[in-house]
Order: sequence, then structure tokens, then C-alpha cells
Amino acid sequence: MQYQVGDLVLWYKGPVPARSGGKFRNRWFGPYVVTRVTPNNVVALEDPDGEPVGKHVNVNRLKPYKAPELSVVPMTTPFETSHPETLSPDVHTPPTT
Repeated sequence: MQYQVGDLVLWYKGPVPARSGGKFRNRWFGPYVVTRVTPNNVVALEDPDGEPVGKHVNVNRLKPYKAPELSVVPMTTPFETSHPETLSPDVHTPPTT
């Protein structure tokens, strides 16, 4: 995959010691920003704060970062659920007898 300057990527940092979480530990870190791309598939990275990462990384250890999609759920307060008539003042409901 070809990366461009400004792309957000995740960096695979390889095997981890067994004492640090083993097979359940996350091995992909980031997101990082691509700051330079060389012709031999090596990129320079920096963290989102603008601090450069100390070494160059081969593109085989990168994958594109996809931001998680947040679902919007309408929230109601306890007052709104206990008094639904206050939510729709335009709708007239006939009085009950």
C-alpha cells in the first residue's frame, strides 16, 4: 500500500514478552501521522502531538487507521420520560373525563 504524507496509520510493534499480557495484548499502536515517505517503502512517523517517532518504519508494519464510528443515541432525562406532555406543546390532547 502506498502511504501519503498526512495519512493516519497504526504501527505493529511485533511480539511482546509473555509477562505483559501475552496473546491478548494489543500489538497495534497509534494512530501516528506519516511525515515523510521514501522510495524504498520506509516512512517517518510522528504522534498526534507532533513529536517525531525515533526511527523510520517499513510500510509492512503499518496499516491504515480508521476512526471508530460513534453512534448517536438520543438521550432522555427522567423528567422527560415521566412527563411526556412537556415534550410536544404543539400537539393538543383532549382531556380525559
